[in-house]
Amino acid sequence: MKIEVRMLSARVHRTPLLKDISACVESGEFFGLIGPNGSGKSTLMRCLAGLQRPVSGRILADGADLSTMPARSRARRIAFVEQQADTTDRLSVRDAVALGRTPYLSPLRGWGADDDAAVTGALRAVEMTAFADRLWHTLSGGERQRVHIARALAQDPDLLLLDEPTNHLDIRHQLSLLALVRALPITRVVALHDLNQAAACDRIGVVLGGRLVATGCPHEVLTETLLADVFGVAALRHPAPDGSPQLHFSHAL
Repeated sequence: MKIEVRMLSARVHRTPLLKDISACVESGEFFGLIGPNGSGKSTLMRCLAGLQRPVSGRILADGADLSTMPARSRARRIAFVEQQADTTDRLSVRDAVALGRTPYLSPLRGWGADDDAAVTGALRAVEMTAFADRLWHTLSGGERQRVHIARALAQDPDLLLLDEPTNHLDIRHQLSLLALVRALPITRVVALHDLNQAAACDRIGVVLGGRLVATGCPHEVLTETLLADVFGVAALRHPAPDGSPQLHFSHAL
């Protein structure tokens, strides 16, 4: 799914949060959003998911205006995991993931083998198969995050939106989750705080004060000057053990 954002502005309770944002995410691209806390990343993600209506501007999904897309079609094509996602406490893990198949069910189309396979595959992808029969309220924060992502994968979307997906995850699951997301053959937009994780994206966009102030390949965007201006930190590049560039930060400017 190709996403085009054209002069998008949004506000919450009369407070402007986004201002004249324009961007394009190509079909199949892994696009990262970075920026300080309160910069507008989560608001932009909610607009992309169709959950928040902008005050002006348009979002096009494969050329069609997102605001006119039927809710069921949008739910089939776009999956979104928010930072503060929640699920009914009395569900089992498998039942929670099965909610991702809801857009495909109707009085004429009941639960079938394809739905079972989608749920099983999603649980396997996030390494939660052994937890399938556990109740939701018995899970840790990191385990819950993995279940939410599994539910999004079970939707089999064309566009996957993840807002801070590595929150609450230990380092092994952070790395495995990002490897999984990178390998998906769909369009992915991910808001991240970890700038070294963002460096693995195809392209990134930098949000500051509700505006998109830079876009491009990570090695072109994540310069010492931009990091100082946007995040107020000094940064140096050093090679990681695998040879890839790694950013190291300091308060000193």
